[in-house]
Amino acid sequence: MSVGIVGAGVIGLSIGFELAEAGHDVTVFDAGQAGGSASAMNAGWVAPFLSTPRAAPGILKDALGGLKKTEGPLKFQLRPDIGFAGWGARFLISSSRRRSARTTTALHALATHAPRHFDQLLERGVEFEHHRDGLGVVFQHAQNLENYRDVTQKMHRLGYAGTTSVYQGSEIADFDPAISRSAAGVIHLEDERHVRPESLSQGLATALTGQGGELQEDRQVLRIERAPNARWTMITATGARRVFDRLVIAAGFYSRELLKPLGIRLPLEAAKGVSLTARGEGVLPQHPLKLFEKMVASSPYDGEIMRFSGTFDVGDRSEVVSKKRLDMVVRDALEFFESWSPREVEKERAGHRPTSADDAPLIGAIPRHDGLYVATGHGTLGVTLGPVTAALVARELSTGKAEALLWPFRPNRFRLVF
Repeated sequence: MSVGIVGAGVIGLSIGFELAEAGHDVTVFDAGQAGGSASAMNAGWVAPFLSTPRAAPGILKDALGGLKKTEGPLKFQLRPDIGFAGWGARFLISSSRRRSARTTTALHALATHAPRHFDQLLERGVEFEHHRDGLGVVFQHAQNLENYRDVTQKMHRLGYAGTTSVYQGSEIADFDPAISRSAAGVIHLEDERHVRPESLSQGLATALTGQGGELQEDRQVLRIERAPNARWTMITATGARRVFDRLVIAAGFYSRELLKPLGIRLPLEAAKGVSLTARGEGVLPQHPLKLFEKMVASSPYDGEIMRFSGTFDVGDRSEVVSKKRLDMVVRDALEFFESWSPREVEKERAGHRPTSADDAPLIGAIPRHDGLYVATGHGTLGVTLGPVTAALVARELSTGKAEALLWPFRPNRFRLVF
């Protein structure tokens, strides 16, 4: 079976590797470099505990605040198009207590398998920077810490098997001396992990080609068309045409634009994030940290490198790094540290997290379009869910048998075809 995959982020590369290893003829296309978009700017967390949707009770209040505020982690930029309005309406409907709880349960059921699939990548020789230091959630206010204890209990009731520890007062410095002495406390999610996402993308790309797969970088796919015998034609910006038995669309937010000419309306929106990667001075954090009140992610990497990642700017589809937003992220992050500050900037990036109308992935066949498959909409969980998504997608495409864990994420839970 020949398979064309659009998108060489963590999702597309993971699927490509799994299919190539299974013996299929695989080609992965990307408009830029492999792993060069949202996969290159995130914190790289493998965090089943955090696998919850933003479409949750209270989001309307947050959204209204995001329209008025000039700062803060969440912003909504209204767009004068039907697609955005439809996405927004569905997102609000999905934020009801019942619907959000159902999505949380489905996400957690899938994410529970994520660590095992990262282990399997390592066992199969995929090379990437990988850390098992857990994840610290740092709080400035004691009440937020107490409220989060309730969250940990809820996740354990859903089946989360990881160990959690709480540090307060002088215990915080023992846990991680980089954290500010003024912090109210830290909840350590001991079994979470983090990777450097660029190294993961590079490792998957190398593994893909090592299995005989083909990687076409700087090859933007402009459109897809039906071909004879239930096959699909992919046309690139250079005019090249390639025909495949199956197509997998894993191009993040661009997936929406690529499928629109076929009359398919994916309920996706771009949620822009920014990140800073730098070397610095002062005491370097020993753990990846979720800086709770400011909703900033920080991750330490080999070579005494730190990355701050933040903002969730819905509707901002520009590729430009907002200096104002990035400065806010860094300023907010430094409130949580005792002494560390950036000195030598390695890169500043922006990326678009593809966010569906219920903030859960869209994974599966497109109705009435045999051979056309989508795997996108992972939002902030692309790294966590990438390898497990890929393993299940590859099995479905290889065997034709449906995987039960993917049922809650089928695209046909929305009305797609107009």
